[in-house]
Amino acid sequence: MLKMFNYNKKSDEFNAIVDEAVQFAAAQMQNKTIENRDERLANLNESIIKYCVTGTRYESLYEAKGAEVFKDPRVQKNSDVLENFNAIIAEIINPILPMVSNEDFIRFFADVRQIGWGDTARFIVKSNELYKVNDVAEGVLRGTMQIIHDNEVTINTKNVEIVAEVDFYQVASLNFDFGDFGLRAARSFEQYIFLKVIAALASTTSVNGAVFSASGFSKANWSTIAQKVSAANGGSPVWAIGSLGALNNVVPSETGLQMGLGQRLADEGFLEKFMGVRLVCLDPAFATPYGVNTNGDLAFADDEIYFIAVGAYKPIGIVYEGDTLVVERDYTHTPDKTYRIKIGMRVGVGAVLGSKFGLLNLA
Repeated sequence: MLKMFNYNKKSDEFNAIVDEAVQFAAAQMQNKTIENRDERLANLNESIIKYCVTGTRYESLYEAKGAEVFKDPRVQKNSDVLENFNAIIAEIINPILPMVSNEDFIRFFADVRQIGWGDTARFIVKSNELYKVNDVAEGVLRGTMQIIHDNEVTINTKNVEIVAEVDFYQVASLNFDFGDFGLRAARSFEQYIFLKVIAALASTTSVNGAVFSASGFSKANWSTIAQKVSAANGGSPVWAIGSLGALNNVVPSETGLQMGLGQRLADEGFLEKFMGVRLVCLDPAFATPYGVNTNGDLAFADDEIYFIAVGAYKPIGIVYEGDTLVVERDYTHTPDKTYRIKIGMRVGVGAVLGSKFGLLNLA
């Protein structure tokens, strides 16, 4: 699990609310049991209600009625109360986002930038060319003049949002799981970004093609791509990255070399290293946000293995604008007193072809 981002810290009470909600989300991700869960969840809801009404005209009403105040339609529609509630929702989701990121995919394929509001991300792509060395006869002033320019790629962000509802009666009953709500929203954004990265990578390889590619797994194809990618990136080590279904095809064809590999393949499903190239298995993800309820197609193909040079340019750029999410009220209230909100962020994804990478098609 990734280390979470710092959120916009405020008062001690506010920070305690966010920290507790993140603990609920982390426990759910790791399938851990929270001691005294019901009591802690009730205390979390109580703390959120208290924070929302503090400094408003309903603070005294809360002191008299406690959490029941959140069932009052006047409180549910008060702009000051809702602004405080929106701030809590935004800061709960903000630190959970990196916890659900596909760490290996981001680490190898994507260069992540965070820019200020209204800015444009600028990626400088250094030229892969080298200067030509000329044989110069005696008495000649100089050889051929060569100009090598770097390239520049810009990525702009756009607004994306999800629309969700919170049942104020559940909050007032002290049993609304803010950790689950934040985790679900964070996973929704992460799934969207991940699929955008997959689409950008697929578009890059289908339109421009990987610089070094081959079809069919063989020692010759494997070693050729690995050596070319390494040579094109200054001799950097090369890692092969793919899904479990793709990497489990990478086994020696010679019977003698297969001896002793059975336990590793049975335990992990793929080799740690093959012909000097480390293998990295990506975490699985559905091709659509609703894949769990459909045929369950996976986003990353089982017949493709990418060769990426360690420390070289990454083929995809991800840009976040601003340092937090924006939560806005949707002024439509449903009859059952749910609170509809729009949770938005600005993000951009694009191809940054600064490095030569390889692609092995297994099919």
